[in-house]
Amino acid sequence: MLKECNSDPIDLSQYSVVFCDSSQALEWAYQNGLSRTTLIKTSSPAILWNKNKNIVNVEDRWTVAELKEFQSTIQSLTEEVFRIVSNITGVERELALTISQSILYFHDIVYKAACLEESDFIESRIFIDTNGKSGPLGKIMNSPWDKLLASNQSFSVVRYILRNDKWKVLTTKGVSYWKRLRVAGYETIIYRLTLKITKKLPSWLYSKEVLMPNENELNIEIASSLALRGVKIIKIQLSSLSDKDKIDLNCNSHEIYKMILPIMREKIEQWVVPSATEVVVGLFESYIRNRIEEFSLLAGGWNNVVKKSNTIKQSVLVNAPGNIKGHALAYVCRKNNITLMSSQHGVTVEISKDHNMYHTRLDNSVSDVMFAYNSKIVEIEKNTIFNNAKHYVIGMPMRLIRMNRIKDRNKLAPSIVYISTNLYHMGLSISSKTDYGRARDEQSLIIEVFGKLPCMVRYKTYPEDNRRYADVDPVLNDVKNTHNMELFSEKIDMRYLISEHSILVTACATSTLGWVVMSNKPVIFINQKNKSPLTDDAYISVSRGVFVFDDDDRNFHKKLRSFLSQPLDTIINLWEEKKISRKEMIKNYFSEYKGGAGGRAAKIILKEYLN
Repeated sequence: MLKECNSDPIDLSQYSVVFCDSSQALEWAYQNGLSRTTLIKTSSPAILWNKNKNIVNVEDRWTVAELKEFQSTIQSLTEEVFRIVSNITGVERELALTISQSILYFHDIVYKAACLEESDFIESRIFIDTNGKSGPLGKIMNSPWDKLLASNQSFSVVRYILRNDKWKVLTTKGVSYWKRLRVAGYETIIYRLTLKITKKLPSWLYSKEVLMPNENELNIEIASSLALRGVKIIKIQLSSLSDKDKIDLNCNSHEIYKMILPIMREKIEQWVVPSATEVVVGLFESYIRNRIEEFSLLAGGWNNVVKKSNTIKQSVLVNAPGNIKGHALAYVCRKNNITLMSSQHGVTVEISKDHNMYHTRLDNSVSDVMFAYNSKIVEIEKNTIFNNAKHYVIGMPMRLIRMNRIKDRNKLAPSIVYISTNLYHMGLSISSKTDYGRARDEQSLIIEVFGKLPCMVRYKTYPEDNRRYADVDPVLNDVKNTHNMELFSEKIDMRYLISEHSILVTACATSTLGWVVMSNKPVIFINQKNKSPLTDDAYISVSRGVFVFDDDDRNFHKKLRSFLSQPLDTIINLWEEKKISRKEMIKNYFSEYKGGAGGRAAKIILKEYLN
């Protein structure tokens, strides 16, 4: 039963168990009759923060060991499904990728279902669904309790609309034009001008063209180099789609579902209570059908945009195509005999230990050609069963290379900045800790390390585009209440702020590490063993090139605090001692070349794919 709030009063006094992830919505519920002794089940760190005995972490059943076990089979399951579906008559490779990737994403549902108890399917329950401003992905602030508990006749949903709702996305507002230009470089100027000019020029002037659905730093540099060599660069995008755009895939969705259900059912039965099993299985069938329908729609849409020319040689250059939209684009490109090229959009795969379960999302699973920063990522990607690409190592784009040339130190900014990579997921993520567990780990860093340093520290939040929780991260209150910490929460990318600081501290094997390493400023890397730690090989090299601290070390906080308490000159001298090892680390795990990536790729494209 669905009830609307924010209009007529609703009596909530009859409910003894409530699912809710918004403090504002919960307070509204209390004002509408909900007893303050009612059991509240939530994932929200903000609601859990004060440890009220009536408020429980709905994800408490997940220990680190359990989460690691749950994640450990995802890679093998996606691979097995890919093999099975690829052998079904009528299923082409790109659709098989979409189905395989669906196994990965459906684990989010299984994860949440595993948080439920038998009583949740029988006894009276209410879910307060929160609605408000959100990011590019739309509304993702709620767990799927409405779907999982729909069979419970005593289950109700009430929708709460957030008041005084505010949400911002990534911006360059506040960053000077000069700073943006220095980071972006002349390559970006050429690229932007090219797009404007070529719109006004007749097609017969060109014999070669590259279509670009989206961008990243390396693609922009490649495109600018191609433009200078006489290639037409065209931005393309999907228009609004309708059912008439769908294409016939000549496959039976029920047969696909029937073939892969036994694999997924075994995983479901292992983790959820009996009352949840058939509910989750039913959701799985709907999910697979919807993904196939979505693929058909997207492929039809791209088919209207990407047109094969008999007079112009064409290629498509795309960013991050390892998703259903990219799969559909690859399908259309293959049908039209057009080469689909992509380029690396950050250092992660080659350094992250826990990235195996995401193999089905890698660019090389989709693209015909993959331009890489270094040989390490090529080595990893070539050994995945999804590999479809011919790889070329061309180095990092100049946007990263020139990080060490921007020297405008801001005397008003603290010397030390902690670049937080703490991002909540409302469920399954690459971490083997829940959102609440990660929040407490972040709080410990603030209290036990940064808050006890003899100098000021800036805390730079992760510039989250897609809103996970309605509440502000409770960790930020600890930052605000710490006398020697400055909170920087504007949605500005760290690349524009690196030059303001002398010491850069960050955590987790993510693309953020690439930006700070290339600045050649002292980097302190926190290797979090339960959230995207370094691979064993990367750990050896990275620990020689930068300062690495392991968070599972018994004296982790003390050692990190002691190191950061040293005089700035001492840290810089220690950093210089790592110079030779750092050069080797950068070549192996970051950029094989010191520049020229765009030109290098352009020559390959003209010789091999647009000749």
